[in-house]
Parts: sequence; structure tokens; C-alpha cells
Amino acid sequence: MNIKKVNKLFNLCIICLFALCFISVVSASDDFSNGTSYIVTSNLSNDEIQTMFDGANDGDTFEFKSKNYDNISLIINKQLKIASDKNSTIIVDSSVSPKAKSLRIDNSFGFYFTQNSSGSILSGFNIIATSADYAVILDKSSNTVVSNNTISKAVNNVLVKNSSNVQVNYNYIHDAVKNSLQIQDINNISIFYNIIAFNGRSGIEVSNMQNSLISWNEVFFNSFNGISMYNKSSKNHVLYNHIYENTNGIFLNAQSYGDIFLYNTLEYNRMDPDSELGGFETGNGFLFGENFESGKKQLPNISYNALMHNENFQAKNNPANDVFKLGPNYFDSNDDEHTFICPMLLAKILKMDFTSVSNGIGVQIYEDGHPVNDFAFFDQKIYIDGKEYSVEIKNGKGFVDLDSSQDHVVGVKHGDKVPDYRKVNVEKYNPSSSDNDGSSSGSSGTEKGSDSGSGSSSGSGSGSGSSNSTTSSNDGESGKSYSNGNAKSNVNSNSTSVVSNSQGNEIANYGTNSSDIMSESTSQNGEQEQSQGQENAAKSGSIESGESSSPGDSQQEGKAYELDSVSKKSNPLQDNSIIIVLALVFLIAIFIYGYRRKNEFE
Repeated sequence: MNIKKVNKLFNLCIICLFALCFISVVSASDDFSNGTSYIVTSNLSNDEIQTMFDGANDGDTFEFKSKNYDNISLIINKQLKIASDKNSTIIVDSSVSPKAKSLRIDNSFGFYFTQNSSGSILSGFNIIATSADYAVILDKSSNTVVSNNTISKAVNNVLVKNSSNVQVNYNYIHDAVKNSLQIQDINNISIFYNIIAFNGRSGIEVSNMQNSLISWNEVFFNSFNGISMYNKSSKNHVLYNHIYENTNGIFLNAQSYGDIFLYNTLEYNRMDPDSELGGFETGNGFLFGENFESGKKQLPNISYNALMHNENFQAKNNPANDVFKLGPNYFDSNDDEHTFICPMLLAKILKMDFTSVSNGIGVQIYEDGHPVNDFAFFDQKIYIDGKEYSVEIKNGKGFVDLDSSQDHVVGVKHGDKVPDYRKVNVEKYNPSSSDNDGSSSGSSGTEKGSDSGSGSSSGSGSGSGSSNSTTSSNDGESGKSYSNGNAKSNVNSNSTSVVSNSQGNEIANYGTNSSDIMSESTSQNGEQEQSQGQENAAKSGSIESGESSSPGDSQQEGKAYELDSVSKKSNPLQDNSIIIVLALVFLIAIFIYGYRRKNEFE
């Protein structure tokens, strides 16, 4: 082979490489750009819309342009984009459709995505599924996106099962009879920036989930747990969620291997004497169930969370489990005696302190005397010279803008049941001394008069968290937006009536651990639990012995899902990256091969 032939072959390879990359990028950026667009109006019957879906091709788009659509039950068996820019209301048919029966589907639903629908998008709808089994079902539908919808009032609102690479994001999912979001037998689902509230059971219920992300969600006022995890749970990341006013914040009742729980705010979760778990197994920020199991070297990493104001324990282990140690967390107290961690857990306790900075008072979370920079978002009430302020704690720090040329007395009350009162003398700012790094970089607290009520703070993502307020659910982090504009108003308008409705006899009839997941045993009823008088287990938690789930190497793995901007919206997941990787490997191989044989061609 002469040098000219080699050059031609090499140039051909380069052209093929760039063609592959270009095709991959175009495909990843817009799978629906070359498809046919259809307009769907409300004068079409459900059967007529179904016929349009069945006759479509992969990559086609269906735009719903009318305001209301009645008695909808549609099966999607193509890769379709189904969207509404009018926030169209879909009233789901509560009966099982003939087409569903022909496919041996026993449940009623609004949208059912089959295996052949993988890669589809459902976006922009207000789906009301009163008396239906589900509003949306994804069954073996991988790479599918459910985004920017309001979904409500089904028995279980959304079911995703036997799928992979799914996204459920920017939705307001609420008022299910049972669970709002059910996840079963899933690999790599991303659940982020959702408001999930006012449900008869759990906000999010997962079973057999691995390699997945649950992040930046507001989960509140659910009659069971905020997040319930059953059966097997492996290498999942639960990050930056605000979970409050549920029976428990997070209930981990699974075989958990390599799971990571970082930067979550679990607060104001309440006890329920009528709960199926037993009254003493409720009201916890983080609860380990009796079926929790993990290898000693694969304990869940539970670190840098804010666990506060929970009515029972901030974190509680089942007495049937072994004692083990949590990572470093903030338990709403600098005093070990007031952290309310159950005796079956050891814990490393993060501390809060105050310092004078150039233009005010800085608030900082510390670990072993060092500032913590990656942390949960929450609000802290403090008193400066007798005046109350609500300080937004972001990334471990907060700030109150005031005159720092004089000394101040800073008071703080940690906890609710047995308050831990502190007063700290903060000397005036001295330019010659080094400031607390970043203390002044937090946003200023909202000043409130000494006789004022709860008030509100802006943009922390954790909100005020008070037990009688839903204002915190509306905003979240600065820059977060919900294109289905009804989410905010619905949260407020439904808050009073739904809470009262969600506490009736209904919840007592749901059985054991999970509505649709069979359990062979029931949880402890709490009567055999050790008394709360032993809340000083946190003090023993300062011991450095015992198994620990503190970060170490897994901390780096946890940053795999770190978001640069809370307002950034990810594109639908694609499988085209493997093409680019293989092409690059091929190119490198060609260069190496050519270099080694260059002497033969010369």
C-alpha cells in the first residue's frame, strides 16, 4: 500500500468521523424537527385522536390547541411529542377503554406509553384524573420525558415501571388518593424540580430503583411519607429536596447499597397516631424501616442535610436494625442533648455560629471548626439585639445586613419540643481580622419586627417551613420556574381543604408498607421503642468509632449530579453519546496505527 492510498483512507475516516458526530448532535438536539405536526382540537373524539396516534410515524408531533378535552384515554405506541402551549385541560376517562382491554390493560388512565413509545415527550397539560387508576403510565417506555404538567386526582397519579433513562421534571403532581409518583423496577430515572403535595399516601414511592436522581423537589403535606423507598435501592442520589409536613420525611425500608442522601431539608414532619406504621414510627425527618438492609461497606451516605423541627426524631432507626453512624448533618442544635436523634443511631453533629463581617452579621455552619460550603438550604430565625430576623442559609452560610461597627447580641432558639436557647456576643467588625469566608456572601435575611408573625423569606428553596404555611412550596430556589403557571396558585388555594380531607378514614384502609407493593412483615408499632428521654444518643454520636456513612470517596460520586444553575433545564436523555465515544476511539486508533507504520510508507 502506497502513501497516497493511506492518505485517502485516512481522509475518508476523518470525513466519516465528523459525519457521525454531526448526525449524533442533530439527533440529540431535536428528534422531532423532521416529523409531521398534527393539530388536535376538542371537537375530535378520543377514538379519533387514538386513530391519529396509531397512524403517525416516529418523530411526529401532536399539538393540543383547545382549552378542554373530555373522556381522554390514549395509548401511545410510537415515539411522539404530545404537547400543549395552551395548558390544555385533559379530563381522564375513569373507565377502561376498549383498546386497553384488547391489550390486556386492566387500569384506567389518561396517557399510556408502551415500549414502542420510547423517546416520547408529554408536556404542557393540566391532567385531571378523578376516579381513574392513573393519569399517566410509562410501561417499558425508556428515554421518555414527562415535563411541565399539572397532574392530579387519580388513585395514583403517575406510574413509571420497567423503564430506563426517564425524566419527570417541572411538574405539579398533587391530590392523588394514594401516591403521586410511583416508580417500580427502574434504572436511571431523573425526578427533579417537581412540586409533589397533598396526597393520600406518599409523595414519591419507589421500589427497585437504581442509578437514579431525585433532586430539587418540594414534597409536602402528604398523609404518609414524603419519599418511601422499598425492596432494593442501589446507587441512587437524593439531593437538595425540601420535604416537610409529611408523616415522615424519607422512609428507607429497602436493601440500600451505595445510596447517597445529600443537602436535603427535612423539617416539620408530624406524628400520626393512626398511621399503619404505629404512632411512634412517624414524625421523623429520616426513618429506617425494619426491612432496611445494607452491607457494612455500602451504608447509605446521609450527610450535609438539615433535619429540623420534626415532631418525633430528626433521624430514627428501627430497633430491629443494627446501630450505625450517620455522616455529618445539622440537627437544629449546637447542644448534643437537644438534637433528638434516636439511640439506635450515632451521628456527627454540625454546628452553627455567628461572626461580624464588614457589613453585618454572618451565619455559618461548621464541621470540626471548618466552614461547610456544600449544604442544604433552609431558613433560620435569629434575634439580633432583641429584633427577629429570618436568615436564609445557602451552602452553609447566611447573612444579615446591619451596622457592624458596634457589638451585637445574637440569640437563637434551636428546636421546638425542648428548645435550646443560645445567646452569643458578636464583637464589632475589625478590618484587621480575617472575615469568615463567604459569610457575607449569603443573601440578607428578611427583617421582621419583634411582634410580627412568621413572615416569609425569598428564594432559598426551603422556604419558611412553618407548619401552617405553604408559601415555601411556591418558589424554591432563585431562578426556578414552572411553565404550568397554575402550580403556584393551586398550592395555595387547595392547602386548607386538602389537608383536612387527607386525614380521614381513607388512609387507615391502605394496608401495610405500600399500596401496591406486598410486604411480608409489618413495621414496629413504636410501643417497643426506647423513650424519647434518651435523645442524648447524639452525644454518643460524637464518638469516632463504629460504622460510618460519612462522605469519603462517595462524596465525590455524589457530585456527579451537581447542578451549575438551579434554573438550568436539562435536555431529554439520549443514547447517542456512545456513537461519539466510539468514533473518537476509532480516530485515536487510526492515528496510532498510522504513526507506527509511517516508516513503511516512507
